[in-house]
Amino acid sequence: MKEIDRLVRKHVKGGYEFEVFVQRSKKTKIEVSGGEVENLSLSEEVGVGIRVLRENRIGFSYTSEVSEEVIRETVLRAIEICDLQSPDPGNRFLRDLKISSVESVFDREGVETPIEMKVETALGLERRARDLDPRIKGVRKATITETLMEVEVQNSYGVQFGYRGTFYTSMIAALGVECADSAMSWEFRGSRRLKDLDIEGMVRDVVFKTVSQLRPKPLETRVMPVVLFRDSSAMLLDAFKDMFLGDSLVKDKTILKDRVGESVGSEHLTVVDDGTLEGGFNTLPYDAEGVPRRRNVVVEKGVFKGFLHSLYTATRSGEDPTGNSGRESFRVQPSSDTTNLFIERGSVPFEDLISAEKEVFLVLDLMGLHTVDPVSGEFSLGASGVIYRNGKPAHAVRGVTIAGNILDLWNKIVMVGEDLKFFGSLGSPSILVKDITVGGS
Repeated sequence: MKEIDRLVRKHVKGGYEFEVFVQRSKKTKIEVSGGEVENLSLSEEVGVGIRVLRENRIGFSYTSEVSEEVIRETVLRAIEICDLQSPDPGNRFLRDLKISSVESVFDREGVETPIEMKVETALGLERRARDLDPRIKGVRKATITETLMEVEVQNSYGVQFGYRGTFYTSMIAALGVECADSAMSWEFRGSRRLKDLDIEGMVRDVVFKTVSQLRPKPLETRVMPVVLFRDSSAMLLDAFKDMFLGDSLVKDKTILKDRVGESVGSEHLTVVDDGTLEGGFNTLPYDAEGVPRRRNVVVEKGVFKGFLHSLYTATRSGEDPTGNSGRESFRVQPSSDTTNLFIERGSVPFEDLISAEKEVFLVLDLMGLHTVDPVSGEFSLGASGVIYRNGKPAHAVRGVTIAGNILDLWNKIVMVGEDLKFFGSLGSPSILVKDITVGGS
């Protein structure tokens, strides 16, 4: 970092402030299918993102080659872009660094685990699934990915911070067959330590979801209670999370504009974004610009409490930054983003959710989440799952739709389960929603 900073300082002149973002990553990915290793890949990358600031104008450029000539060209390109921009009072760099008490997790034990053991874990996913239920006939794909990340940031005001961390993810897609009918479902987990990767829970859930959807029966269109299984609720939250972001606010692209302090959901709904969550997938000491991560309650007992801000959106909105500046890589500029976003757990056992009404539709999979509209809150999604009657599974359902508005759905939450589960940086328990229109198959 010292050498890169020296080179940037050498070529940034004429009253420009600057920020240097250095990212080093190493990724190992294991993919298995049909009981065999399909792909084993290792990739490493180093990149530098440079932003320059002058008179409320920002220019940005990046490079994955670290040499004096390339750094010089990158700086000059950022300056050129800066001079072409219009002034924006929201553009600024952090001037003072507040020390964070949060630490990033680096799993040395996981990193030092032999690759052969990690491959065997990936291969064992299919065996585990088959052992749980003979109707599981195979795994279309299963992956385990290990990512080592190191970030260093420094700007011309003297702000300097960095961290390193490990990130583990796993995914499985299982195929079930019964009486000439087949169904497939998938599950995902993420953790900061290899030993904390919930392999057993992931396999158990994918088997339950897959075999539960075998031999479906038609369902006529009706209004009925719906239980969103925890991962379906989490994925729906993920699809609409942009409505909470400061960038959506300043761009006038959120249904929550001017609604701080208003009820936007049931009193049973509390949504939290916690960048300090112990063991959280996105728990880090600082956000992408140096603001300490913190716990932000976004919705409290149905009441919208406020947006998640980066430095830019906080300045534009007249608010304080919330530690929610995110950066996917050195190739992009920071913007507002969630950290560990989840619906707070309730106290109701899952069995009580599916038996709370005479008839309930348990949604196990949602399709078409990319089509939702976070600006209006509208959605129309394919769904599959199980009809429960008096708490007992009656039959599977596939090819139906659920449609509506996300705020209407959240307002109809009547029970929240105790089964909070995280899927990487997104989490939710199962939730019971009354009076949802289910479009028949």
